[in-house]
Amino acid sequence: MKNLKIFFLILLVMPVLVFSQTIEIISYGENPLEVNQLVGSNLTINYKYTSEAGSSGNHIFIGLEILDANNQYISSVSGATLENQSSGENSEGNVQLFVGSSHQLSADLPTGYYYQATAILYASGSWTDNAWAGYWNTPALILQNTNGYVFSENVLAKGADISWMTEMEADGYTWKDNNGNTKELMPLLKEYDIDAIRLRVWVDPSVSGANGWCDIDDLVKKAEFADAQNMDIMLCIHYSDWWADPGQQTKPAAWDSFSVAQLETAVANHTTDILSALIAKGITPKWVQIGNETNDGMLWSTGKASQGGFANYAKFVNAGMNAVKNFNSVIKTVLHLANGNDNGITWNIDGLINNGLNATKLDAIGLSLYPNADNWKTMVDATYNNMIDLKARYNKEVMMVEVGFNANQPSISHQFLVYMIEKTKQAEGLGVFYWEPIAHGNFTSYSKGAWDSDGSPSVVMDAFIDNNPLNTERFENSTNAFFSIFPNPSADKMTISSSKSTLESISLYDITGRLIEEIKSKGFSQTLDVSNLKAGIYILTVNNTQSIKFLKK
Repeated sequence: MKNLKIFFLILLVMPVLVFSQTIEIISYGENPLEVNQLVGSNLTINYKYTSEAGSSGNHIFIGLEILDANNQYISSVSGATLENQSSGENSEGNVQLFVGSSHQLSADLPTGYYYQATAILYASGSWTDNAWAGYWNTPALILQNTNGYVFSENVLAKGADISWMTEMEADGYTWKDNNGNTKELMPLLKEYDIDAIRLRVWVDPSVSGANGWCDIDDLVKKAEFADAQNMDIMLCIHYSDWWADPGQQTKPAAWDSFSVAQLETAVANHTTDILSALIAKGITPKWVQIGNETNDGMLWSTGKASQGGFANYAKFVNAGMNAVKNFNSVIKTVLHLANGNDNGITWNIDGLINNGLNATKLDAIGLSLYPNADNWKTMVDATYNNMIDLKARYNKEVMMVEVGFNANQPSISHQFLVYMIEKTKQAEGLGVFYWEPIAHGNFTSYSKGAWDSDGSPSVVMDAFIDNNPLNTERFENSTNAFFSIFPNPSADKMTISSSKSTLESISLYDITGRLIEEIKSKGFSQTLDVSNLKAGIYILTVNNTQSIKFLKK
């Protein structure tokens, strides 16, 4: 019986000894990492892990962080979550993390700060951490830049479509700089070298889901704010009561029964009414778009190009251009097409020309581009090639009248915009306009703004500032903040405290960057109830200056 008891004891102990859970960072793809000023760089992190016995799949988080001289976490740079990874012993893998020019080089970090990879292995099928790896077994990462890229000196308009401005302000939204100071929007945009504003206008938004916003009166009000700051103005005339784009070009309700000739007159009169309302305030726009993303025509179905409406489409564009040029021949007319990377849009322009477009009154071709994290560089390259071709093929100016990127990936979005501006300069384009960068918080479901949830511009907007390829001021505020949270991890409640600065705003994000909650605070500490959160990794941004990683058990 004694030997039998010993035998069972060995069975119980052996799995713990053999299948201990570990994870470690083996190496970087390169160290130091060369950060390209124009397109950023990808950092390869190689890791190895051993999961628990009987695991059916483990989650792994690999991230790049900044630590201080005491090896304490300061902020996150990039990260990847790998779910349901295969179980085993000494399993190896790698991830690529984007590092952009919105981040500081190692030499520019505060004294003692450094870049460091981290890895977390979670228990099978859960977000309970089993093993960590960090500064104790991973070499510090050096970021450097020696390529000395010389940016184009061609001048272009740097613009933003802020058509939601008055509606947002009516809903209580305000605008802040990154020091927390409340400001008016137009002067704040000028701090980012924005010198042009794009504004949409609908025919009768009172009868649509627009709820009356972006009519002529609302347009004029926003134009006055821009004009007071000596900003150029682009009009985006939708010729609809609500959204017009490649998937919908609905006639205004009041025009629904009009003949082709009546529609031509209506287009001309509406265009003239807008310009007249602006000139009454002493404002002359620099550009006027005749329609918005009219890839398949406008005023459907009468002017739907793909359904025999090309001739009518050309008549409507002519009517709009004639109205502009008759009003003021100096104002530039713009034909706006989506999918700026697709050279197939020449189908649209050729069709217009072949159906009677008065090309002498068309000044510019405007393009849209909305890429993703996995294709932004190739799409910008294709758009550049397209701009070069369009200029040569039609002898017209080109410009990017709409660009946007996922707000949850600000460092990549910043890099995309840096590259887009540079390639547009190389193509001698007229300008680059970001579409509704001010969208943030819970205002709409639009996810491609360039604004932080506290009402201040995100790092994306830095791309508009001349000669700002690598950031040297990212820690101006955070080095003076010294915020901390405890306990961490926590399953119930956690407290955020500050040793120097008053807590003003706290934003809670999941690991994908999705905003979960915003908390207003006053004082030097704030307790949060996290009991309803699912287990996993979260990021807290405090006063929009410091990001802190938090693990919910």
